[in-house]
Amino acid sequence: MKTVRSLPFRALSLLILAALLTASTVFAAPAEEPAPPTVTADAAVVMDYDTGEVLYAKDADEMRVPASMTKVMTAYLIFEELEAGNLTLDTMVPISAQNARISRNAAYPMSVPLPSGGQVSAEDLLKLILVPSASASCIVMAEYIAGSEEAFVQRMNDTARRLGMTAEYENSHGAFPHYMTARSQAILVRECIQRFPEMLEYTSLTSVEFRGEVYENTNQLLPGCEYAYPGADGFKTGTISEAGYCLSATAVRDGQRIITVVMHSDDNETRHTDSTALLDYGFAVLEARAAFPDVAHHWSRDAVDALYELGVELHPDGESFLPDRDITRGEFTAMLCSALERTDAMPAAPEGSQPAQFQDTAGHWAEDYIARAAQAGLVGGVGTGLFSPDTTITRQEIMVILDQALDLPEENGLDFTDTEDIAVWALPAAARVTAAGLMTGSYGQLLPDAPCTRGEAAALVNALLTSDLL
Repeated sequence: MKTVRSLPFRALSLLILAALLTASTVFAAPAEEPAPPTVTADAAVVMDYDTGEVLYAKDADEMRVPASMTKVMTAYLIFEELEAGNLTLDTMVPISAQNARISRNAAYPMSVPLPSGGQVSAEDLLKLILVPSASASCIVMAEYIAGSEEAFVQRMNDTARRLGMTAEYENSHGAFPHYMTARSQAILVRECIQRFPEMLEYTSLTSVEFRGEVYENTNQLLPGCEYAYPGADGFKTGTISEAGYCLSATAVRDGQRIITVVMHSDDNETRHTDSTALLDYGFAVLEARAAFPDVAHHWSRDAVDALYELGVELHPDGESFLPDRDITRGEFTAMLCSALERTDAMPAAPEGSQPAQFQDTAGHWAEDYIARAAQAGLVGGVGTGLFSPDTTITRQEIMVILDQALDLPEENGLDFTDTEDIAVWALPAAARVTAAGLMTGSYGQLLPDAPCTRGEAAALVNALLTSDLL
């Protein structure tokens, strides 16, 4: 363990934090969870997008007719082709006379006429599939990708099995009955958002224009629609007589996403009101399970909950954690010290070391944490006899702490447009810490003198505890 030159700390970029947060998902449950919702649909699911946990299920494993929710799998395979480079959004796809006739056939809802012998871009077809639910557009893309709709359907079923779904697709559009479970549809929607988040750019469209006609999205949870739900950005409806009214939906609130599915609702109104009740329930469960109400839907929730469950000193303000407030030197020292002590990772004080004497920590709530951390060489003062426990911590200060605590190799990861803004005393640490991938920048900038929020600090401490760096 190296000797620390100064206390402080600052934020990781959200990009790195998103990857680190997946390392630990521990929930505290200080509040009572809400009562299950009343749902009229025959089958329903509520899923926490982050974890994939099903928070509510009603006959979720019964095989039912999904109708046009089928098109989600078709769109997923189109995005696979885009990812593989076999297709671009600008690819012009030919329209056969047969498919042009199908596009005008009311037996294949929704009817969106396609030009016989003409060409339509893959992106326009994708929009028609996901927004007005054009069945013929599915067949056009299926034949273009796989050579025939039958071959494409085989790929749909193979993909369903790979994703752990229970589904028996028989066509690419859902205009005619085949079967899957509500749970499987939720699994698929989650997979779509995880792997192809740009799909939300299409499912969130309230309408599309094609060849001079405007076609509305039948998902009325979207902004400005009849049953608008805050944060809703997709996903897909389905309606034929054998299926009733179906809707897979998703909404995001303060960085936390819920996925819902209803199958065989009685009418258009109830599939939307059922979905609203399910979304409300999902977000209420997340709030009840959070250590603090104000992190229930915050991106740092998992890290804060994990530290809370461990008994780490988080210094809440009443029942609030205040994740977006800048963290102070005292708060971070208490968080780090208590986390290391709880996991038996606190370094022993060097032989002969004397307790630090700070004039400005006497009587401070973090006094004992600061004293133990300073004696162990984790933190230092900011001047003769001063610690400044209530001032904020910067990114370059955190890099100094990490470097001196972790014995990192002599490598240089500084490749930022603002490298010259790093203080001379922090340069060696910044080089090693960035090379180790512990801290990254934002849009090419390291922002060395920017403050660290409490949520960012919690994410970093939790990431350290679940890494092999200590």
